[in-house]
Amino acid sequence: MKTIFTIVATIATISCFAQDVKFGKISKQDFEKTKSTIQTDAPAEVLFADGNYKVSFNTNQGGVEQTKKVFYRVIVFDKDKTPDDVLKVEIPLYKSSSSDQDKLITLKAVTYNLENGKIIEQKVEKKDFFLDKVHRFLDKQTFTFPNVKNGSILEYTYEIISPFVNQTDTWYFQQSIPVVASNFTMQNQEYFNYQQDLRGGFAPKLTKNTKKETFTAKQGGFNVNEFHHTKMSMSSHELTINTQTYSLTNLPSYSREAYVLNPRNMLASVQFELASYSAPGRTSENFSTTWERIGKDLLDHEEFGRQLNGNNFLDETVNATIAGKSTNIEKAQAIFEYVKNNMTWNDYLGQYTDKGIRKSFNEKAGNSADINLMLTAMLRKAGLDANPIVLSTLQNGLINYSFPSRSKLNYVIVGAAIDNEFYLMDATDKNAQINLLPLRAINDRGFMVNDKGVKEIPLRNSVMTNNKISITADLKSDGTLDGTFSNIRDNYYYMFDKSEIENDPKAFEKEYIEDYNFEITDFKTQDNKQNNIRHQFKFDDIKVDVAGNKILFNPFLFIANTKHNLNLDQRNYNIEFGAPTTNTNTIKIKIPEGYKVESLPTEKQFTMPDQAGGYAYKVIEKDGFIVAQAQKVIPYSTLPAQYYKPLKEFLTNIINAESQQVILVKQ
Repeated sequence: MKTIFTIVATIATISCFAQDVKFGKISKQDFEKTKSTIQTDAPAEVLFADGNYKVSFNTNQGGVEQTKKVFYRVIVFDKDKTPDDVLKVEIPLYKSSSSDQDKLITLKAVTYNLENGKIIEQKVEKKDFFLDKVHRFLDKQTFTFPNVKNGSILEYTYEIISPFVNQTDTWYFQQSIPVVASNFTMQNQEYFNYQQDLRGGFAPKLTKNTKKETFTAKQGGFNVNEFHHTKMSMSSHELTINTQTYSLTNLPSYSREAYVLNPRNMLASVQFELASYSAPGRTSENFSTTWERIGKDLLDHEEFGRQLNGNNFLDETVNATIAGKSTNIEKAQAIFEYVKNNMTWNDYLGQYTDKGIRKSFNEKAGNSADINLMLTAMLRKAGLDANPIVLSTLQNGLINYSFPSRSKLNYVIVGAAIDNEFYLMDATDKNAQINLLPLRAINDRGFMVNDKGVKEIPLRNSVMTNNKISITADLKSDGTLDGTFSNIRDNYYYMFDKSEIENDPKAFEKEYIEDYNFEITDFKTQDNKQNNIRHQFKFDDIKVDVAGNKILFNPFLFIANTKHNLNLDQRNYNIEFGAPTTNTNTIKIKIPEGYKVESLPTEKQFTMPDQAGGYAYKVIEKDGFIVAQAQKVIPYSTLPAQYYKPLKEFLTNIINAESQQVILVKQ
């Protein structure tokens, strides 16, 4: 396997390529490429990607702004297999609680096709650009490329002027398809010192340069949260402009690795965050911080720590909720259920309250901070040791723990120490349980904040989750099978399925059925409202092998494990299961009349090192049936990266066990 640290091209090659690639500058030679030079089976390839970000003074209006210029060129080899995120582009536009917002200055997108020796250009028309309002702090400008065919070249470019300069967007060098060349440039005036957060297994080539510029700008007061509101006086300055360009070439698409909750956490990327501001004649302002400082600031914040003070309006509800509860865990459970069942999450993330605890309580709705800070306050009123935990949600990406960042925190849950045990709670999800967090909150570690300081808390689900599959089938002498399938899922799996079904029940059913390569009938889902859900269907006319007077088949039929999707030699990223899991499969296959068992698979049983996983497999004949049973237990929600190779071996052994066959012979 090629090492992921291999960098094929030199920076000189990249620079030359960058100069040649311009939006709209397409030649017939560009269409000659018929397959990826990086991964021959790739359905498409990013030929060039360029992000150019600049933080500077606005010389006309005063204040500071960030300019984002982005350009992509992609070639399509197989339209039908090209990922949706390539054909449909989403551009985030951020807003604040005031009137401040990103402004999309330009946006152009074109599909090019070579037809009869001529380049045919089809632009995305203005009417085909759509603005989706995600929530009060985020819009998305979306568009889909028209007339895409095998061999099409797709281009888009846009420019955004943003008043938000605390940080840049994360630039992902890797994509869902291979990338020939990707550059990211950060340019800032000398007064602004940004520190980089560089991630992933690839080492970009870095080019730095500086230049002097003289200009007249409105200089003056500075506030990191209100750059653009700063009142400034006019003066002329010569400033040093610092430019850093990061370049990577010939990047493979990210592997569809198993047991990774957010693949983007593994990708090569870079982001910048403001560390300090220093101008002549002014006191330097340092925005670099520590997690301890962030914790203290949160506790003193009107929309965080101060929300936990007072709240006498909660007393009556707390007393009524815990009435008759004799143990602390019973009290905690009752309060958790009250908040979960009486409050509705408005789908807004946030480390700060949106409405505040009192208003959210009265309106029975709020963002993640409103709801979980309320839960914290109510637990405290019951005499329990409860504290808020701030974190970065799964889709927001992993926190860099050596890079303290306020802006990376975007969610709040609750941690409670009860009778020498520690419990995690998130009342935003109606299907959550104590110690069973929704997927969005499972992102390695968070920070518990209280007046004693800040403490790192592993974000781990500890409630065992069961996935039970039962199949009953009738095998006929001609080798055809028909039967019924039942799948009962609880706890973490239940919570995940419920969320997907509530979001789009038809899409859930379609995705579930597509896992099987045969016709399914009578698909049904039954929710018993007690943290488990049943999916079931019927099947018929499945074929197994008939050779002369023998029938040969895998007793695990279509649910046998045949691959594990752990594709790397090693990885430096946690193995994420979401929750401790037990998977139990039971299959009963009726032996056709006139046949008897000639041979059965060998019984298997093995474990991973340190009992990090266990597996048992057994196939017997009983009362005219072949009865096959297998159980896999993973008792942890997350395993450290050093278990990657043992897990691969463990899963390979399972595949080998479940590849065995039953042989029936005609009597």
